[in-house]
Amino acid sequence: MTTHDEPVISSEPSNGQVQAAEPAAAVWAPGPGHAYPATAPGVPLSAFAFAFAVGFLGLVETGILSSAANDIFIATCFGIGAVGLLIGGLWEYRAGELFGGTFGVGYAGFLFSTALILKFFAGPIIAAGGVLAFDHAFAAWLILWALFTAVFAIGASSISLAAFTPFTLAFIVLVVLAIANLGGTASWTADVAKVGGWFAILDGFAAGYLGAAIVLNVTLSRELLPMFPAKSRPRTE
Repeated sequence: MTTHDEPVISSEPSNGQVQAAEPAAAVWAPGPGHAYPATAPGVPLSAFAFAFAVGFLGLVETGILSSAANDIFIATCFGIGAVGLLIGGLWEYRAGELFGGTFGVGYAGFLFSTALILKFFAGPIIAAGGVLAFDHAFAAWLILWALFTAVFAIGASSISLAAFTPFTLAFIVLVVLAIANLGGTASWTADVAKVGGWFAILDGFAAGYLGAAIVLNVTLSRELLPMFPAKSRPRTE
């Protein structure tokens, strides 16, 4: 999803002899990612953090795990979800990567806020306004983040299929769960939430695949897991 190009700076001494290029890490150079030695991308960490959080949500929503395990989902949001995405996003910003940085920091806020809502604010809201009031407010929260996610799905369509798929599935998860919350206490909402849970599991696999593909392909210096990059369109003058 990102590129981090390292500058290569050659030096020519006054005697006319050309020396070998100095390593980029030893030279200060201006520009995104080069004020200090270029670093590894933060996208894999963000992708894995998101995969853990959304994957565990899917396990609870589908009923594979008991709803009593919901507190583990909340802890996952607070921990690896929010922290991992925040670090990954800030690392992307440091390298001058707008897309990965905004996604990482934005979703870190989403997971942290969602965990806060479910752990500390759901009870008082339900006590003050009732279950339906909380469900509708939470549905609005999910819809707002579905719109946020749609922006990144559109952007990721120009990067690769491996990047596009997690955002698209996340959009579906948010919309389906929002519909389930809008249904209140209707009998059909449990089935709709379960559908959202299965999409969440798929999304967890897709995000995990993205993280694994970047890590393994870079580490092994070959395309072990294909990213299916988007075809570049020719520019029109």
